[in-house]
Amino acid sequence: MNQEELFDLPEPVFEDGIMCKNCGVVQPVEQFQQMASGEIKRKCRSCARNQSKLIKALREIYPYPGEGYCCPICYRPLEEIAQHGQTRLQNWVLDHCHDTETFRGWLCHHCNVGLGAFNDNLQRVKNAVKYLESHERTRT
Repeated sequence: MNQEELFDLPEPVFEDGIMCKNCGVVQPVEQFQQMASGEIKRKCRSCARNQSKLIKALREIYPYPGEGYCCPICYRPLEEIAQHGQTRLQNWVLDHCHDTETFRGWLCHHCNVGLGAFNDNLQRVKNAVKYLESHERTRT
């Protein structure tokens, strides 16, 4: 398996703009957020705004986890995850399905980024498990 099969490559830049990875519409570069590093985000401002509204609505419906909550993927409590004082790791992240726009749960930052890196693709996650299991067998 090569890297292209594991991860999506960046969306191509077209002469007349960039294709939004969310809505698939080619739009002028000005419709995309530019990071301080110069990198251009691949989700148009309209889709980003709609996602922000969705997250806000889901937060109102699904309360933030209370004391003693653990991430349902890594089973670690926030105190363990945030023990080194990194700001991003000190809060739970609302996880939602990008296709159905439904709430899935509250995750730690690491696990949320992990799912995102696999583009929420179950087959890619299964491939990653097989890969790690294969390495584990050859290690022993």
